[in-house]
Amino acid sequence: MKAVVLAGGEGTRLKPLTYKRPKPLIPVAGRPCIDYVLRSLAASGFHEIIVTTAYLSDTLIKSIGDGLDYNASIVYSFEENPAGTAGAVRRVGMFIDDTFLVAMGDILCDVDFKALYDFHKRKGGVVTIALTDVEDPTQFGIVGLDSKGRIQKFKEKPRKEEAFSNLANAGIYVLEPEVLEFIPPDQKFDFSKDLFPKLLSKGLPLYGSRIDGVWMDIGRPHDLWKASMEIVRREGKPLRRAGVKSEGPVILDPAARIDEGVTIRGPCYVGANAVLRSGSVVDNACLYESARVEGNAVVRNSIVLEGSVIGAAAEILDSVISRGCVIEEGARIASSIIGDMMTIRAGSRLENATVSQPP
Repeated sequence: MKAVVLAGGEGTRLKPLTYKRPKPLIPVAGRPCIDYVLRSLAASGFHEIIVTTAYLSDTLIKSIGDGLDYNASIVYSFEENPAGTAGAVRRVGMFIDDTFLVAMGDILCDVDFKALYDFHKRKGGVVTIALTDVEDPTQFGIVGLDSKGRIQKFKEKPRKEEAFSNLANAGIYVLEPEVLEFIPPDQKFDFSKDLFPKLLSKGLPLYGSRIDGVWMDIGRPHDLWKASMEIVRREGKPLRRAGVKSEGPVILDPAARIDEGVTIRGPCYVGANAVLRSGSVVDNACLYESARVEGNAVVRNSIVLEGSVIGAAAEILDSVISRGCVIEEGARIASSIIGDMMTIRAGSRLENATVSQPP
């Protein structure tokens, strides 16, 4: 079985985190976002995978490789001129000769793709769209179904009064190859905005199916934190270590160093060679490779990326600290994003701020 993974987006809403790292490689609880998708596809029997790339494609390709680590064969399609979600798939149509699956590489997704594929085959439609229940339908494309699961209507990011459903398009599709004929060449064309309404208007059968498993948008920094916490809730374990106060689930790399007198309140992820000094508090947070939290510092509801240092008695609240940053002693950062390689001086106070160098 074949799958196409769309991984060419810039991750605009995650800037400055995506200035030098494509959105599909943004880590979620220690693994790149796209890693969850690729492993789920391989586990579901999709061993031939085409990844479409555009933004920072070299970085993406070097990270993923040829697919051997995923028990899959991965080939790449580079888009010099992005053609939209459907247009990107049409460009690789020569590799597709049977029912295939499309997934987004920049959405956290750990689901049973085989169950969706089997549903599609039973229904006999030209397209099956994976659906998920959402709290705020105004942020998504929503779908209306009849009693048999056949799609009756779409609405992309409706106003509140227009929302006829809480069932959102999850960006995962099973398609018959003939639908590619409805996608115009050399023109920007999207699945949800363009192709699916076109197919519906021609009376072709489209179905929707709710998915089980983890599906979460990571489009904004707070979404990224929420997704990370959800993964740790599912995969983490209680930490029992002498001299360390701990509660809730934790994913702890064996190479991390945790001093006595540290407090960890899960869900928490602590990566390889991370260091937590005595008196520090890590609460609902992710600390990545070689990050360091000095004595009496607090990191709460936040993400600290690779190699960053949180100085003594500093506070990081509801924020994302990018790679290689230095947050000096006693600084307080709340609801902010700090870009790569930035230094925040001792005693600084930042709230609702974005601090970064130009890309």
